[in-house]
Amino acid sequence: MTWSDRSRRGRRNWPITSKQILGEKNRMKSGVRAELKNILVSSIQEKVRKYNPETESKPFFEAIFSKRSVNLASLIQSFYTSFGMSIYEQVAILLATKNAGYWAERQYVLLGEIDGKTESMINNIHLEILRTQTPGDKKKQIELIRDSIVQGSLCSDPESIVDVFVRVPTGEEFYFDVTSVKPNIKEFRTLKKKLLRWVALRLSTDKSAKVNTALAIPYNPYYPQSYTRWTATNLFDTGELLVGRDFWNFVAAEDIYEELLETFIEAGRELRPLIDGAVGGDVR
Repeated sequence: MTWSDRSRRGRRNWPITSKQILGEKNRMKSGVRAELKNILVSSIQEKVRKYNPETESKPFFEAIFSKRSVNLASLIQSFYTSFGMSIYEQVAILLATKNAGYWAERQYVLLGEIDGKTESMINNIHLEILRTQTPGDKKKQIELIRDSIVQGSLCSDPESIVDVFVRVPTGEEFYFDVTSVKPNIKEFRTLKKKLLRWVALRLSTDKSAKVNTALAIPYNPYYPQSYTRWTATNLFDTGELLVGRDFWNFVAAEDIYEELLETFIEAGRELRPLIDGAVGGDVR
């Protein structure tokens, strides 16, 4: 998967690496950083204010860790399941539209219609990937789908919802599924097929579309080691799995990852008194 960005600093190829822009500072626009912090603070404030500590008694855990620690763990767990749509997607759209100047939308509805022959071909591609445990060449797979697909109607599909859609000035389109950081093998396999079907849905309404589909994982849980979730490298071609820094730098068109983390830290400091009150004590 490749792309190019004609920015003030010239053309860049995907994926962006820190070496390409080493030494540059403050790559996130100041207004964007302020808006990002506002998204974080307001979203988390709403969640915390609605939070009610579990009424279930956990006397042994409370005896060892304290009631405050048990409540804090419960609050954090509630965020694990909601950060995707409530935080990550909003941040991605902000960075894409305000920092990179791209057109972007979250929960985008991808309409199209996949004919039976192409659906069967996608199934065969998917089965071959699973059988050989090799991802194959995604570009070739896209061209196979392009050659096969029949013009379809703008129909809704069970997999029409795209978490993050980005269109860059070159006309290239990127469709992302923002998923959890540790999908199991069944989820990985299902996601791989979804990415192929998204290609078909888009090309069914415009065969000339410059379509790319990818899986986005918000952060690398194995850092500082590389992302090593089992089967990931066996199912996803280069550029088809964007983890942490690669994803955020892509949507922002700049190496902004460290600034992104700094903004989360700033938001956390501002939110700490509210969180302390919600869980019953000092969480620092």
